[in-house]
Amino acid sequence: MLDERLSAQLHHDHGMSHREYEVLVRLDGAGGRLRMSQLAGQMVASQPLISQTIGRLEKRRWVRREASTSDKRGIDAIITAVGSQALAEASKPHADLIRSLLLSLMDKADLVPFTRAIGIVADHLRTHRLGGVCNLPSCPLVEE
Repeated sequence: MLDERLSAQLHHDHGMSHREYEVLVRLDGAGGRLRMSQLAGQMVASQPLISQTIGRLEKRRWVRREASTSDKRGIDAIITAVGSQALAEASKPHADLIRSLLLSLMDKADLVPFTRAIGIVADHLRTHRLGGVCNLPSCPLVEE
């Protein structure tokens, strides 16, 4: 239900899917450039799905592809100035909707532990996404 509302808002107001928005967010957060395989790994999506998404973003000139700077066999996705502008225009209304759907349900006393818990989860997921060492003895994300 939440995902449907968030996706509908992005599509209606900004002409982008939630996946396209996430690609732009991830590229922006990575300094504007990510290898396609890294992007697929971060988004837990197949390479063909990411390639299709990047293709749609290229048609709008929001993203372009170039040979990887670290390994010429790889391809990097790069957010363009137009893509950065589209992301900037979508981000505040998107964040406002998240606030109204989720955070408005809580009073200030509830927000502190909620924010802390979300931060812990985000840090943990970031560790895995960036290939760091997980210190949890029974982490469900570690394959045995």
